[in-house]
Amino acid sequence: MSSKTFFSKQASKPSGLFGRVVMSKIFDLGNATLNGFMKELTLLEENDHILEIGFGTGRLLYEMSKLINKGLIEGIDISSTMVSIAERKNKKFIIQGKVIIEHGDFDEIDYDNNSFDKICSANTIYFWPEPEKTIKKIFNVLKPGGKLLLAFEDKKQLEDRSLNLDIFHIYSENEVKDILLHNGFSENIDIISRKIKSNKYHCCIAVK
Repeated sequence: MSSKTFFSKQASKPSGLFGRVVMSKIFDLGNATLNGFMKELTLLEENDHILEIGFGTGRLLYEMSKLINKGLIEGIDISSTMVSIAERKNKKFIIQGKVIIEHGDFDEIDYDNNSFDKICSANTIYFWPEPEKTIKKIFNVLKPGGKLLLAFEDKKQLEDRSLNLDIFHIYSENEVKDILLHNGFSENIDIISRKIKSNKYHCCIAVK
């Protein structure tokens, strides 16, 4: 297996010692900007019921949990390695009943329709096998008026990296917007972009 393929597979589903030691550090560093972006734009309210898809090390779950009183933050991640790290990081909030962490594939987990006030996800859309199916499900489980925040890196930025594009399916801002428009969300979709040094990041905000 080439190093490009190995890294791309680890990025999609971290595992083993490499996932635990190396990818956890890469995720904390690489997702920090997008997590901060989403945290700022989520406009948390104390009673919010929130779901994060693909929470990585659980840092954003932790940060959001500090800002709610009676709300609930749920997270689901396909990597058992990341789940174990996130459970340790959020142990206090799990005990308090503020955080629920689940290991699994969002597409395959049963959530009640109209359950969540907000759903967020950073750097995961590249790995969704059927993005239309995932977006339809997100739309269904959001409450009316609920908000989706989908954060991702600039397409050209990712194209310049050594990635296996059979594993990474990268999207432009307009491509992400089109997926949302064709799978439940109205035209009330905003894409906020920021450039930090030489890197460009996007956060798509859609309201049900």
